[in-house]
Order: sequence, then C-alpha cells, then structure tokens
Amino acid sequence: MDSLRILLFALAYVRLSYGAVSLAPQGPTLEKGMTEDIVILCTYSGDDDLRPQWRDPQNNVVPLAGTGVSGGVAVTHPTTTITKLEITNPQESHEGQYTCFTTDGEQKSINLVLYPPLELEADSPQSFEIYRNARVLCKVNSKANVLYEWKFGELAIAGTNAKYNIEHKEYLEIVNISSQDDGTYECSATETTGLVASDSIDIRVEVLVPPKITLGPEDFNGTEGKNAEFKCIATGNPPPVLRWTTSGNQVIESTDRFTIEDSGEKLIINDLRKADEGSYICTATVEKLTITAQRVATLRVFIPPVVQEGIEKSALENSRETLSCNTVSGDKSELTWRRFGEDMPVGVQPTAADIEVQSLQDGSRLDLIFSSVKRSYNGSYECFAKNAGGEASAISNLTVNFPPVIDKKRQDQQGAYTGWIGNEMTLTCYWLANPPAQYYWVIKRNTQVTNLTDISDPVFTVFSTADGASSVSFTPGKSEDFSVYTCYAYNVIDGVEQVAQHNIDFRSAGAPDAPNVEVDTNRPTSITLRIEEPEYTGGLDIISYNITWKFESRGEEVVKYEVFDYKNEDDEDFERYVIEGLDSEKPYKIQVAAKNEYILGEQSEEVIGRTLSSRPPYAPKITSPQTSESETEYTLEWEEPADNGGAEIEAYYIQYWEYDPNRPNEVIENGDKSSVQKVDKVYRKHIIPELEKATDYKVEIWASSTLGDGNRDIIAFKTAGKKNLPTVKPAESVGLEKGTIIGIVIAAFLIVLIVVDISCCIVNDCGMTMCLCVHCCGRQAPGTKATEVELGEEKENGTGKKTLVDETNSPGKSTNQQANSCDVTVNGCVF
Repeated sequence: MDSLRILLFALAYVRLSYGAVSLAPQGPTLEKGMTEDIVILCTYSGDDDLRPQWRDPQNNVVPLAGTGVSGGVAVTHPTTTITKLEITNPQESHEGQYTCFTTDGEQKSINLVLYPPLELEADSPQSFEIYRNARVLCKVNSKANVLYEWKFGELAIAGTNAKYNIEHKEYLEIVNISSQDDGTYECSATETTGLVASDSIDIRVEVLVPPKITLGPEDFNGTEGKNAEFKCIATGNPPPVLRWTTSGNQVIESTDRFTIEDSGEKLIINDLRKADEGSYICTATVEKLTITAQRVATLRVFIPPVVQEGIEKSALENSRETLSCNTVSGDKSELTWRRFGEDMPVGVQPTAADIEVQSLQDGSRLDLIFSSVKRSYNGSYECFAKNAGGEASAISNLTVNFPPVIDKKRQDQQGAYTGWIGNEMTLTCYWLANPPAQYYWVIKRNTQVTNLTDISDPVFTVFSTADGASSVSFTPGKSEDFSVYTCYAYNVIDGVEQVAQHNIDFRSAGAPDAPNVEVDTNRPTSITLRIEEPEYTGGLDIISYNITWKFESRGEEVVKYEVFDYKNEDDEDFERYVIEGLDSEKPYKIQVAAKNEYILGEQSEEVIGRTLSSRPPYAPKITSPQTSESETEYTLEWEEPADNGGAEIEAYYIQYWEYDPNRPNEVIENGDKSSVQKVDKVYRKHIIPELEKATDYKVEIWASSTLGDGNRDIIAFKTAGKKNLPTVKPAESVGLEKGTIIGIVIAAFLIVLIVVDISCCIVNDCGMTMCLCVHCCGRQAPGTKATEVELGEEKENGTGKKTLVDETNSPGKSTNQQANSCDVTVNGCVF
C-alpha cells in the first residue's frame, strides 16, 4: 500500500514537471447569450514555450483568425503561451464542448451553452367576437424556464378566476369577453433559469361587436323634381361600414344625383324621378365579422298635379252656367272647388240651392254648376287639386251681367230729399249694374222735361262714382226747382241696351208743427218739461227747441226763453228738458217751438208750471265706483244736486265710516264716523286719505245752503289689497280674562250642585231644596212624617174620615236611619 502511494506521487511530480493548461473562464460550463461575442482564454504553464490550440464541438481544430474559414469561430495568439478562442455573432450551431490542448498532451475542455435573446411575439391588435371565450396569444422564444405575468391597463391579473385563465403559458384566456374587456393588455415574461432575462409587450385586444342599426331609413314619399333623404345609423365595434344598395343589389355610389354623406349615414337622391321608385337597403358590416345588419326603406315618387288653366266666363243673370275643374298631368288628385277660401262640398250647396258641385269621370273632373246665376255669384272660383306629390290651383272668374237696378239698401238709407230756396242740395241714385252703367238726369217742370246732363246750365252739376252712385247738385232758386227728378242708368248686354230709371221727389221744406208739452217735475228753482216731437217736422230733422216762459215780477210780466239742442236720447217718443234758475213758489207760463234746419215752427199751447217752496238742496249724485284702486285712498266723485232748493249751494260736506257688509242695516258698523269734511262748492271730486287696505267703508255727501243741509247720497266702497291678520299676544290668545275663566268654572260647579240637590229632593226628600220647601212652602219635614208613621197617628182623608197610618219603620230603627241617603238633620232639614 505504501509503495503504491509513492508511485502515484512520483507520477504526479513527473507530470508537473512537464506543464499544464488553464481556462478563463474556468468552466466546466459557460452560459452565454447570443447577443454578445464570446472570448475564452487558454494559458499554458510549463518549462517549455508551448502554444495551446482549440478544437470545436465537431473535434476540428479551430483555425487562426483571418484565414477566412472560421465560420465565426477563430483563435488568436496574444503570446506564445496564450491562445484566445473568439466566437463572433454566436449561433445555436456554436453550442458544444470546446477543448484547449498542447502538443505535450495537456488539455482542458469547457461546455458552451448559448441562450437566444428573450423575445415575446404577439399580434396586436387581436380581435375577438363579443360574448365568446378569447385567447390572447403571447409566445416566448427562450430555452429557459419562463414565468408569465399579465396586466389589463394598470390592473394586474392575479391567477386564474372566473374571468381569466392564465394556466397556459402561451395565452391569456378571457371568459365570455365583453366590451368592458376591450383595451390594452401587457404580457410579461421572466426567465427563471439561464440568464434570467425579462421582457414585456403590449397587446391591443379588440372586442368585435356585431353591427346593429339603431336608426334605419324610413319609407319616403317624394315629389318628382324634389329631393329624398334617407338616414341610417349603426353601432358596432369597430365602427360599422355602411353601404347602400337598391333592391336589385346594385351598389349606390355618389353621382350628380345620388349623394352619400357622413360616412354613409345619409343618402340623398336629388331631382327625383318616377324611375327612382323602389327599395333602398342600408347594410352595416363590421370588419373581421361575417354578421351584417340591414334595413330596407321604400321610396315612392309622386307627380304633383297641374290644373287646367282657369277661364273668364260671362253669364246673364238667371242663366245656367258650368265651370269645370280638372288636371292636365300628374298623379290622380283630389279635386275641390273653393270660394272665399272655403271648400265647396260635392252636391247642392247648403247656402245656395241653385249651385251644385258634381264629381265626374271617376273623380278626375269636378263641375261647378249654376242652375240659375245670381248677381251675388259674381267673382272668383278656385279649382284646387291635391295629391301626395303636391297641390295646384287655378282661378276662374264668373262675371254676372245684369241690367241696372236701384241698390235699395243704400237708397233707403238716404231717405227723403227736402230743401229750401238758396240752400245747396245734392240728389243721388245708387245703382247696381254689370257691366257698369252710364247715367243721366232729367227734371219734369209741369209738362216740360229737361235733360240735366245735356244742358250747359251751371245751376245743375251731374257726376257719378265708380261704386254706382250718380248725383246731381244744385241750389234751388225758384219754386219750380222743387219737382220730380229722374235718374236713368243703362248698360249693354249681348248687344242690347238695358235701361232703368228712378224718381226722386224733391220737396220744399216747411215749418215744424207745434210739439206736445207737459210739465214733468217741479222743484224750487227748476221745472222739467216732457216734450214730444212734432208729427210733422217740415221734412227735415228737428235740431232744437225754443222754450219760452213767462212770469210776473213786481207787477209786470217778464218773458224769457232758451234754446235747447235736440237730444234724441231717450227710447221713448219724448225728451226731458230742464228750465233752471227759476224763483221758488212761483207760477210760470211755458211754450215750446220746434226748429228744423230751415225754420222755427209754431209754438205749443201754454202750460203752467209752479216751482216749489224753498228748501235745503237736493242730494248730490255720487258717480264714483264702489271699489278703490288704492289701498289707502278713495276718490269720491259726484254731480251737483238736481235743484239747489232756492238758495245757492255754499259747500259740500263729506263723512265716512268703516262698516261690516254682513250687517248692512246697522247705522254704524265696526267703528265711529269720521269728522265731517267740508269741500268748496266748485269741486266735484274729493280724495279721502289714510284708509285701511282691504276694508269696507260707507261714505255720504250732502250740499248745504243758507236754507240748511240738504239730502244725502251714500255709497259703500272697499279699498284695494289684502287684509293683514291681527297680531295676538300669547297671553291673550285664549280670548278670555283669567277672572272670567274662574267665574265660568264656579258657575258650572254651582249648576251641577243644584242639579244634584234637586235630584236628591225629588228622589230621597233631602237636600237644600227640600229644606226650603219645608220652611218657606210649609211642606212637612221628612223626619216628622217618619215619626208620625211610626206612632200611627190618625190623618184625615179627603172625605173627612180619619185613617190610621200604618207603621212602615222596622222595630228598633230610628227615623234618621230610615232616610236612604240623608244622615244629618238640622232644624228639620235632612242632609
């Protein structure tokens, strides 16, 4: 055993004496990435200068650099004992065992393991149809073991759950993918062996949503020559592509007549034609999906009507005429006749039995038939046509010709013509005629007829107006001018002259008859007359009455008169007129004469009026309203009294007060009267200040003279606004004084006590009431009665006989004990 050890030691010594090789890096395994060049040094250590060499994994000697046959693997000799192995642009084929050796048999090997760079490969975007399971692919190129990690935005996906499955290394599975899953995902990989490299990549996940048309094109009725527009809006992801086609599957492109706008959402067809009718289909598609959405709309093109041109038609009055309404082109239309903007229904017209609308040729023609033309039918008639494409109309004019006739409405308003010498007069005839008439005037004086239109007499002027009025104007100068004037009107219809005439009797005015006069009312300083208009007014309107009155003054007769304008106000046949400023207690002789525009008539019979004795003024008449526009003021207005009573009014007096409308008959309600306010006699208005808002008042006014205060006029009024609720102190909110409450309680107690006492008296013969009955009324005390009964005393009955009263008390019991509810007896009274 020892000799063996010696031998091995000797062999080792001998070997060390020859030399050795070393590697840097030492090995035995060298792991490198393919992204960097590799250098391995081999150093020979020994007595001799031996240059090391290298063999590749195929056991070939690695050539020197620069020989051109290295294949990326070559050696260099920095020194005589060091050899450098260089591998440039490492490839997978360069992997294996490299051995450094010397000629003396020394060698050392190193195993080269190459790792390609860590790479993640993934398509982006990756698209998946909604509501399906999606697998987001992320492939890793690595020989090492790799740890995968996934993120959605900033959210790390931790492990497998109901939404995500990350057990498989090459993809992320998203269960039932939805629109919320659309976005960017980060795929990360980290090598857990080898070089321990890491990398990440962003993957855009696109959730494909099938197209859905949310606003589809609708059926459209268009008019020829106009435009049609269809809209189609769709949703989906990515945004759908819209395409328009016809029912023949012909794709519609933008042309001069077809316009596609807003990425296909709008289709416009310009200048519609009948040939454009049909179906138009909007198809929505989403890229990468075969599912499409469609919506169909139907286009109908209508041709608007063209109505036959209207006509001008002349017709004789009472003749039969027809106007026709029909179309010359366009789709079938609904026809209507109109007048004054109102439709004329088919059939006999409700307001004119001789006008009928008839529908002919299956509604394609509408006749307006006048069975007997009236002059009121003269005018325009509208033929109106309407269909789905539009509407059109034409105007026909019916001219009704008729001979001249007097327009009675205007002529009657004119009334009779009356005049007098020297007063200018115009006589007028009002005509209706078509064609418009021409006019002339003649006058018949005795037997002589004179054409006033032809003569050059400047006294007469003949003129006419376009509305059919013909007039002659003149100033009568002699009695012969008051005569019959005839106006003529003529026109030509169908070549025949039509003539008509109208007579006007121009009369001379006269004096009015005397009116009928009565005394209506007597007052201290005035007399009111009732005057009836004369039966004959002289042919003219009454314009005034001259009233004359006579009275005695200091033994002489005094005559006064006054002209009163004609009122014509009352509905009766008479008017009232007041003579004022008279003396009191005096008779007056009164006569009245009527006056027209020409002359004053004769006086009436004399009537006697007697003024009353002097007295205070009559009441003024309040004219102001019963409501005030102000919350704090009221404007009182009045008229002066009908009579001052025989003395001049010196002043007016006003007094007002607050009152309750619910008690209108009380003299003064809810307050005292105000102080009397004096107002100067010249005023007819007074403002009452400092009133409460929304409050009812009464106000009265009277006039005063030297004869005293006159009668009063009174009115109720209310101020504007809303009533303020009164503020009540908390202690007073009950509305009763404390003492009052105590008194009510005591009274209630006494009433209850009396009721109970009376009940005791009636039921049990006891109490205060029974005591009063015994002492004041002579009633027998209940104790005495009990005693008498107990002793069996005899009592007289109503017959004079004595009756023994039975004992009712039980033996051994006292009288007091027999009283049911009374225990104490005082002076014969039981309590």
